[in-house]
Amino acid sequence: MFKRTKVTDGTATGQGPDAENWDGKEVGFRKKSKVPGVMITQYIEKLPEGKSHPDFTRKPIALTIQEGKFAFFKAIVTGDPKPTVVWSRNNGDVSDPARYQSKYDPNSNEHTFEMPHVKPDQADTYKCFAKNEYGQAMVTVVLNVIEVGFKMTKAPQQQAEVANCNFKKVLKRRSKVVPKAEEPEKKEGEIDPKFWELLMSADKKDYERICAEFGVTDFRWMLKKLNEMKREREEEQAEFVKNLSDLKPIHINADGTASFELEFDLLDPSSSIYLYKDGEMIPYTKELGDKMKHCLRKVGRKYIFSMRDLMPEDAGFYQLDVEDVNMFSTDFKMVDFLVKIQEVKAMEREDAVFECVISAPLSKLMWFGKNMPLEQGDKYDIEVSEDKLIHRLVVKDCMVVDKGIYAACAGIKSCNAWLVVEADKGAPKGKKTARKTTRAGGSGTDLQKVAQEQQQILDKEREERKEKIKAAREAAAEAAAAEEPEKTADSGAGKDKGAAVKVERIDKTSVAATTTVAGDSGSGHSAGKASGGAKQDGSHADAGGGHSAGKASGGARKDGSIADAGGGHSAGKASGGAKQDGSHADAGGGHSAGKASGGAKQDGSPADAGGGHSAGKASGGAKQDGSHADAGGGHSAGKASGGAKQDGSHADAGGGHSAGKASGGAKQDGSHADAGGGHSAGKASGGAKQDGSHADAGGGHSAGKASGGAKQDGSHADAGGGHSAGKASGGAKQDGSHADAGGGHSAGKASGGAKQDGSHADAGGHSAEEASGGSRQDGSLADAGGGHSAGKASGGAKQDGSLADAGGGHSAEEASGGARQDEPLADAGGEPGITSGLSDIHAIRGQPAELTVKMNTDCDGAWFKDGEPLKSGGGISITKDANIHKLTIHSCRDTDSGLLRFVSGDLSTEGRITVGDVPEFDEDDLHKFSKPVIVRVGQNAAFKMPFQPQESLTVSWFKDGTELKDGGGVKIVREPNHSRLLLRDCLRSDSGEIKIQLKNPFGAVEATSQLIVLDRPGPPEGPVETVETTSSVIEIKWNPPKDDGGSAVTNYIIERQERGHSLWTKLGDVSAEKTSFRDRNVTHGKKYSYRIYAENPQGLSDSLETADSIMAGIMILSGPPGKPKVVSTSKTCINLTWTPPEDDKGVPIIGYQVEKRKKDTNQWLALNAINEPIEDVNYAVKDVTEGAEYEFRVSAINESGAGDASPPSAMACAKNPNMRPCFKDPEDFLVVRAGNSVRVKISYEAEPPPHITWLKDDEPIAPWINVINTEGMSQLVIPSSKRSDSAIYTIKAKNSVGEAFFDVEVRVTDEPKCPGPVELEQTVYGKVAVSWVPSPDQELDDRLYYVVSQHDSNTRMWKTVADRLFANTYTAHNILPGIEYHFRVYAKNDMGLSDPSQSPTWGANSNRVPISSNGVSSMEISFERPPSILVPLKVHTPPKGYQLYMTCAVRGCPTPNVSWYLNNTCINSDKNYYITNSCGVCSMYILRVRENDGGEYRVVAVNSLGKAECSTKLTVRD
Repeated sequence: MFKRTKVTDGTATGQGPDAENWDGKEVGFRKKSKVPGVMITQYIEKLPEGKSHPDFTRKPIALTIQEGKFAFFKAIVTGDPKPTVVWSRNNGDVSDPARYQSKYDPNSNEHTFEMPHVKPDQADTYKCFAKNEYGQAMVTVVLNVIEVGFKMTKAPQQQAEVANCNFKKVLKRRSKVVPKAEEPEKKEGEIDPKFWELLMSADKKDYERICAEFGVTDFRWMLKKLNEMKREREEEQAEFVKNLSDLKPIHINADGTASFELEFDLLDPSSSIYLYKDGEMIPYTKELGDKMKHCLRKVGRKYIFSMRDLMPEDAGFYQLDVEDVNMFSTDFKMVDFLVKIQEVKAMEREDAVFECVISAPLSKLMWFGKNMPLEQGDKYDIEVSEDKLIHRLVVKDCMVVDKGIYAACAGIKSCNAWLVVEADKGAPKGKKTARKTTRAGGSGTDLQKVAQEQQQILDKEREERKEKIKAAREAAAEAAAAEEPEKTADSGAGKDKGAAVKVERIDKTSVAATTTVAGDSGSGHSAGKASGGAKQDGSHADAGGGHSAGKASGGARKDGSIADAGGGHSAGKASGGAKQDGSHADAGGGHSAGKASGGAKQDGSPADAGGGHSAGKASGGAKQDGSHADAGGGHSAGKASGGAKQDGSHADAGGGHSAGKASGGAKQDGSHADAGGGHSAGKASGGAKQDGSHADAGGGHSAGKASGGAKQDGSHADAGGGHSAGKASGGAKQDGSHADAGGGHSAGKASGGAKQDGSHADAGGHSAEEASGGSRQDGSLADAGGGHSAGKASGGAKQDGSLADAGGGHSAEEASGGARQDEPLADAGGEPGITSGLSDIHAIRGQPAELTVKMNTDCDGAWFKDGEPLKSGGGISITKDANIHKLTIHSCRDTDSGLLRFVSGDLSTEGRITVGDVPEFDEDDLHKFSKPVIVRVGQNAAFKMPFQPQESLTVSWFKDGTELKDGGGVKIVREPNHSRLLLRDCLRSDSGEIKIQLKNPFGAVEATSQLIVLDRPGPPEGPVETVETTSSVIEIKWNPPKDDGGSAVTNYIIERQERGHSLWTKLGDVSAEKTSFRDRNVTHGKKYSYRIYAENPQGLSDSLETADSIMAGIMILSGPPGKPKVVSTSKTCINLTWTPPEDDKGVPIIGYQVEKRKKDTNQWLALNAINEPIEDVNYAVKDVTEGAEYEFRVSAINESGAGDASPPSAMACAKNPNMRPCFKDPEDFLVVRAGNSVRVKISYEAEPPPHITWLKDDEPIAPWINVINTEGMSQLVIPSSKRSDSAIYTIKAKNSVGEAFFDVEVRVTDEPKCPGPVELEQTVYGKVAVSWVPSPDQELDDRLYYVVSQHDSNTRMWKTVADRLFANTYTAHNILPGIEYHFRVYAKNDMGLSDPSQSPTWGANSNRVPISSNGVSSMEISFERPPSILVPLKVHTPPKGYQLYMTCAVRGCPTPNVSWYLNNTCINSDKNYYITNSCGVCSMYILRVRENDGGEYRVVAVNSLGKAECSTKLTVRD
């Protein structure tokens, strides 16, 4: 569905939508404009018919203008509906009408943006937006303003602009490297993103240097991660470019500019190219490269980025992106000179040395001598130390001309010095002195020491980076290790989380109801707060310090003193007990998740609490004399409570550390035992006191609720801190005093007992069971032992007030102190109180819901909804079971939502119930979504799921159980009624389960689909096994591919290559079930390679190829053939023959291989390859050198290869044998047009070379006929032939062996002249005799004949009726009356047809009476004229021995006779000159110009009517 890049991706200003005109919510599809540089965004995928998005037909042109002039931009836009055009600029607004004016001309459809009296501050990048309801088009244009004169306010203004501008709003980067100003605080040891960007653009040889620079030492990890990143980057780059190559990092050029280069081809020529420096986009230009600092030029496929006017601030990290994909990254560093080069004075022939030290390693400096770049060579040596800090230039063999200024350049930094060369005065004059072996110059300082110091500084920086990385990894490992025990600790504050249930519908259970009274905040040791409790005298009990993520604070006292907080080492709580005199009870350190508290003494001395080292709690009891009764630590899931005292002193409850309940016991005087902190998800509440005071409730540290109770006087009871999901609440007091709630640390419940005197009894609620101390009549404390498991431990009651200690309940049993006979066991008497109240719940429509309130005594209560009383009935049931009150809604409806309140006497608790539904999917949509989405590799996968709009609805997408986040290749769109997921450019690894989850407070629902990404299968698994190999069969076997590409493999394709051949031949294919193949078309002894492809509907896999060639059968080689014999020899060829081998070993011979060896050499050279055997038993060796001697040997070739070689032949010399002359394929007849040259070529063979003689009709040839003899050929040349040259020419070749003759008939002719007049005569009916006068050429040419054509008035076409007539008559047949006939007669010879002779008309009109002309006679036209020269001769000055053409043009009628004269001597018959006359063009040719050919040349043309001539001079040069 999504096929284009979304514009909502980050773009730079001027390269994407404007922030003011784009809301970022619309999904855009990028379209291509016909005008380069225009970015078009279409809002909908398919446009309505007749509508179109905006586009530019003319875009604004970049402008450079002088300050004060009139500047304007013009643009023409199209689109339906008509677009709205808006102009803006990058660094400022255009709202000032005095400076910016937008106009529109409806006649020309031009939008104009004008800036009268332009000023320098208006130089900027401007943007023009054209927008309608279907899309938006945007184009950028640069305005450069040339300032006039110096402005005093210029510098302050620029500084103010920089200070006020927020450049990140101006440039919306896409660079992965964040600018320094916006870099988040880097974690210790974190690797700079530049490291990976540099590696992906660097050569492998630079990896070590880059790793050392960034402090990376784990090269294996680096290479693994780099390869993964490179694969991802190459896939991204393939969308926009291809053939990315020749990446050259940035460097300084000789002209002082810096540049980097790369080559690539854009898939879409309109793709945008962006440049970044340190993550910020930099402007560049293509047209104004000489006026802007940065320029990007394109030369063929090469893109060259250059930067001029270099400054130190130009150093940085440069990147080039195409669209939003990085193509190249390079780092531009500035180095400085620690030691500069010094002046050198050298003597002649001595070497001069310039040395310098730089601040950072650099592989090469640029050296200049007298403004010319210097390179390594014979004159100069350029040396670099191993650490690349010391650089040297050695000027070898100094001469006086070498003196001048020499410079070293490192970026924009440079240093220079003079080289002074002094002449050697002691050298003898006129002689060159010997070169000296000494060197002059040097810096004069210890360069090695300076370089070592600098290297130490660099090494120290690298080591610091390495240590930071190492420390960061160790810290991460420790943090991961620390998280593990926290997760497993029983008392971890709020560590339990609800597990996500992977079902289609997830109902959410209601949370237990709690009271609405609020108590003081207890301690929260995970992410919460720890505080001390309240004392009767106003002093505050110390709170243990939360050393993890919690907070520890001291309590408040009436006298204003602060209670110190003890150290809590983990997630536990430490609190001090309460004293009557306001003194402080120190709390021991809670080392884990437990709680330690001190008891209360009447004399104010502190009662120390033991340290709770695990998840338990230790609390001290209260004694009448103020001494402290220590409470043992409750280590497991038990419950600890304090006993009741008659005097109202405090009975502390031991700590219950897990998910149980801790409560304070009831005292006879009505005071309540304080409840300690419940550490998990339970509830801690304070008990009720008779005097109205409330017992402190410990803080609920987990998932509960903390609330303060209600007081009768209207004051509010503070609630302890709910640190995780637990609940802590304070009780209500009658006198309006405040009951503090302690920290609830677990999932249990902690409550304090009631005291008669209103004093506070602390209860520590640390477990899931109950541990309680017994009650004493004298008020002394019955200590409760630590509840170590899930049992219950309680102390017995003594009449004399002594303590009956209860042993620790270590299992699930109960350990209790016995009751003494002199005093019955004290019970927990007191006023009624709510031990478990109401809380807000969410109920599912149509499902039952239950609300429960627990009291500490059996008492009555009433239920109210929104202030109205409730009774059983109407789908509601109200029940009471002892001290438990329940309200049950059998089927929840919308009307059941509201505020529910339970009231019992003066106590109340309330909670809100909200009725709703779990999110649902439509069945049809769910069925449609469940169908798998199948795409090909590289395509986009889209998922859409509609749903009903709801409040508080959270939509999440998951892939294989991992939640997907918007960004990168994932795009998630959330609308009120649906959600869409787009996965761009899917890979095969993206296949898996796709799940959408809708979640609200009532539950969650999920829908699952599958994404299948289809691809070509992977290659078959190797190696290829050879099952069988014989002389006729090779069988191979392989394994199926590991990855079938998402669709089953249909078949395998097998190809074969014979060894020594480059062609792969397809043998066939086999079904997917079969993973073997038998090749029956093999030749014994030959070797073959095989490759196998797996095929599925998506295409072919990569091939699996055999590692080595497989030979058919075993190798059997033939025996040696017979000794070769030399049949004949020549200077170019030696013919051999031999006999087949006597023993071919039973294997057929397919051919032979011949080898040669030159005399006096040891190397045998093969004349043919083994795969090109000689099939016959003879061979002509043509690769020989004339006069050289050779010997030969032969090997027989069978299917296994070449066998043993034969004995060598006798030596044979490459030379011709004596032979009589013989002619090779000569032509015996030749026809030449008159005027053309005649060339008769005869090839011959003879040894020794013969003497050649030519004869014409058995007579010697004329001297002007040229004979050219070369080796093996003789050529007779007649330059300008005449009819008289027709004859039989005889060539005679004679040598010492014999002679030979051959005759060649040469016929010189021309196109024949036309025949004479044609006469017609009828002899019989239907026949007409046609006769004509012979052609004048008939007597001269015995090969001349005639052709007759006929034309009649019916067909009106000429057709040949007679051919090759050697007579002068022809009888025409089928001549019909009433039809006109015409005849034409042609003469024809070897040169062609003559002009026709026309016959008179025969037929209907032949007897017509001729019409008299009435005496009017016609005038005859004459074409005769005297000769005239049309083109005269030209002056020539040829060199001696060169050829020469001399021409002129002559006209006249009749045709004039042309004569050539040299110095008034006719040369027409001179054989040194070849003279022709063709159609009035007279030519003279001299083959080789001689000295005596110079002089005056004259052409004379004469006919019967007159004479014409022209002349010229010929000068022969040496």
